[in-house]
Formats: sequence, C-alpha cells, structure tokens
Amino acid sequence: MNQQGSEQFDTACDAALGWIARLRSDAVSEQDHQSFALWLGEDNCHRQAMDQMLELWDDLGVVRKLPVEDSAPQAAANSSRWAFASAALAACLVVAVFLWPQLGNQSVASQYQTAMGERSSIELPDGSIALLNTESSLSVTYSDTQRHISLLRGEAWFQVAPNKQRPFHVDAGEARVTALGTAFNVYLKDGSTDVTVTEGVVRVSELGETGARAPSTEVLRVNQKLIVGNDGWQVSSVTDPAGPLAWQRGELVAQEMPLPELLEQLERYHPTQILIADPDLAVLTVSGVFKLDQPQATLHALELSLGIQADTVNA
Repeated sequence: MNQQGSEQFDTACDAALGWIARLRSDAVSEQDHQSFALWLGEDNCHRQAMDQMLELWDDLGVVRKLPVEDSAPQAAANSSRWAFASAALAACLVVAVFLWPQLGNQSVASQYQTAMGERSSIELPDGSIALLNTESSLSVTYSDTQRHISLLRGEAWFQVAPNKQRPFHVDAGEARVTALGTAFNVYLKDGSTDVTVTEGVVRVSELGETGARAPSTEVLRVNQKLIVGNDGWQVSSVTDPAGPLAWQRGELVAQEMPLPELLEQLERYHPTQILIADPDLAVLTVSGVFKLDQPQATLHALELSLGIQADTVNA
C-alpha cells in the first residue's frame, strides 16, 4: 500500500472507531444510522477499516458470541463478517443490530453527589474507585455487559478495575470516555469537558448529533489531556502530572495561571464571590500551591505576592 493509500486507510480507521462508539451510545439516532450507511458504502476502504477496527475493539467481545445462521453460505462468511445488501440502509440495519447497547434486565443504578467543598471516595460494585470533587454528581448503571457512568456535574477521578467483557464508559457533556484498564480524571465545565489520563490508555468518542460527519474519536495515553469544547478537540501534554489531581490532596497547583482563572477555581470550593475591581489585575498570572480549605490564607498570599489588596464587602 502506497503512502497516500496508507494515510487514507488510517483516516478511515479513525472514522470507523468514531462510528462504533456512536452506534453503541445511548444517544444514537436514526439519522446516525443513515449517515453511517452512506459512509460505509462510499468506499471499500471504509468496509475494510470497519472490519479491522471491530477486531481491535475489545468492548465488542459479546458480538463475537452471537450465533451464526447455519444457512449462511460459507464463502460469504469467509469473505467478510458484514452482509451487505444492495441498499446502503440494509447494511446500516445489520450494524445497528450488532452495535446497539446491551443493558439487559439486571442493570443496577445508583447516584452520588458532593456538596460545595466536599470530596468523596466511592467504591463501585466491580471494585473500581471514583473520587468526587466539590459540587459533583454522577449516576452509575451496571449491567451484565457494561459499566456506564454519567458525570452530571463537576469533576471525578476514576481508577478502573479491568474487565474486557464489561466495558467502562464515562459520559460527560459531548464526550464518552472508554477505559482500557486505566485511571483518568474528567472535569465537566460550562461548554467543555476536560479529560486527563493519569494511568494507562483511554478512548474518547464524540456524543451528540454530527450529521453526515463521522463522530470524532481520540486515543489518550498517560499524561495527556483532551479538552472537548466549542473550539473543537484540543490534545496536549501534561507538564506536571500531579497538578490535575492536586484537588485530591486539598490543593490547587497554579503554574502561570491567570488570576481570574485562579479565583474561579477557588469559588468552586467556597460560597464566596471574588470580584476583580481593577481590570489591570486581570492580566496578572500566579504560580504556587494553595490550600483549598483555607481561602483567607490564599487571598493573603496573593496580596503579598502580587501587591494587591483584598477587601470584604458585606451584602
């Protein structure tokens, strides 16, 4: 395969991963099925990519256990796992049967939340650990075939117990994070979702409507961070691995952090609104380690280091 053909196939594989994640999600729509069928029929390369990605997608182990009809011609079974009809929609329906989420009748759901300034450690039914940060909320639904978490608000870190037969998904905003035996942090903010991998590898897939476009997907490794927001998907390296998890120790680590962002982070933990009266202060940056449970000490440190004054105004 020449370089151009190899790049085309790699692109098709990335798109195939996105389609697999989309078709397995609870948010899949009829438009998604139709768009996938059109994409699948555009090029033989797309079909080959889908076959290969299904082999690599550990989460679909249950699919390979589905019974095969004895009446199916052996030659056709050897040539491809896909039964393509002349109409693209028929191919879509076949895939939908294989990839539809399997929650079963034995699913168990629970919900957890923390108050402002509270942090909580939760042991999940499979032995995985979830640490909830301040003002966070998540729902947990476990079944025989998958482990599904919805981060409804705030921030959480997950230490996942490996189980290839029961994939571990965390949905937050427009992103689904699939663990591959790993640990990762998810922070749901207004308009964006931040995913930071602290151990192993995760796969992040796009949720929501994408029209005819294949859903985006990204594989993240340890010390990589992904921001899913209105400006697209932004992947970066984490220079200080301990920084994103400092909240677990009750600390906030700032490295050239803009002052407004620092104050915004402090407000997550205390019912105090901090306003910047002088616009010139908004351009200042701050570096240091601050105690989240000591807001007055933090403000005093800012006064000394930045040469500013913090006044309390009673409502």
